[in-house]
Amino acid sequence: MDTLSREEALEVLATLPVAHLGMVEEGHPYVTPMSFVLDEERILFRTVAGRKLDCLRANPSVCVEASGYDEESGDWVSVIIDGTAVEVDDDSVKQKLVSLLFRKYEHVMGSPLSTGDGLQAIAGQPHVIEVTINDLSGMVSGRGWARRTRPGRL
Repeated sequence: MDTLSREEALEVLATLPVAHLGMVEEGHPYVTPMSFVLDEERILFRTVAGRKLDCLRANPSVCVEASGYDEESGDWVSVIIDGTAVEVDDDSVKQKLVSLLFRKYEHVMGSPLSTGDGLQAIAGQPHVIEVTINDLSGMVSGRGWARRTRPGRL
């Protein structure tokens, strides 16, 4: 295994389509997948009212993990972030997030969900969450002459 530099880890994170958000709910771990964007050195995502939002409001300390795996070679990459999540009320940030989400996921969305200007609700009024990156680490299965590891290999 090789360690990624901060810059490499951020580059990888920007390309991965799904991350897992780890939270604490009444003393118990709760992890859920999410679509997200990396905006400079913060993660932005949308959510609706519910369990995830309740957890974030009660305890803003989070862990975000995103990983990729190549079926042919068995190579993998993983990025882990310790962060702090806050709800964003700034309309310019909300609009930027929608634009970044459309850009990142347009290849799987078909057509834009919005036919007009402004933030469009998807499944109700969305809440925008910003995760400040407090610590970031990344690992890759191996590159160059390094011995590669495979998932499940001890």
